[in-house]
Amino acid sequence: MPVDPLLVTLVAALVLGLFLLGRRRPRAVRSEGELIEALGEPLLAARPLAPQHLSRQLLAHWFAHGRRVLAVVSPQDGAGGAHVAAELARAVAQSGEATLLIDADFRAPALHRAFGLRNRDGLADFLEGRGTQIAHCAENLSVLVAGRSSADPLELLSRGRMLELLAAAAGRYRVILVDTPAAARGPDLQLFAAFAGGALVVARRGSEAAGLTRLRDLLAFCKARVVGTVLSPA
Repeated sequence: MPVDPLLVTLVAALVLGLFLLGRRRPRAVRSEGELIEALGEPLLAARPLAPQHLSRQLLAHWFAHGRRVLAVVSPQDGAGGAHVAAELARAVAQSGEATLLIDADFRAPALHRAFGLRNRDGLADFLEGRGTQIAHCAENLSVLVAGRSSADPLELLSRGRMLELLAAAAGRYRVILVDTPAAARGPDLQLFAAFAGGALVVARRGSEAAGLTRLRDLLAFCKARVVGTVLSPA
């Protein structure tokens, strides 16, 4: 008995429709309440980037208590963490505080471009015992680029020289901001979040709740709190 081609087409369309209906789209965070649900209650309220305002808040509520280091973290690539770190560092330096900005994202370094620097003689070079140059980029503002290395990024950051550098820098600079790889790339950010005790989260509007929850778990594991959240456009 011949099969009606139209019937076959209708059945195929029905099966495809049921399949697509059954697929669950990742839940996106659309409100500050949902953001707090995914990340936990931050020290500072979530806001779009306003560097001068954010710098004053951080100086008053985070760095005012003897703290020197703050990690800048993101749940996924493309959130704008490097941009936020650069603008925040500029704002803090303009307020008169000696500021060091470190690019610890060996997986996707970007801060050298933000300041027109070459990505060499940087953090990776220091960790491997080679020459290192901290660039003076503006009054009160120094930048340590990522540099280059063929070593595994996580293994490189886990070396003892990393903590020695942070401890030495804390004796010289009032504020140390560290731009880290996105949580989706691995747990690299935990070393800096643990040393600092806190992290500034940079997230896109409409970020997936699962990615934010993973970031929260990484921070909780190293006993680092969410200091604040900067929202970038979706």
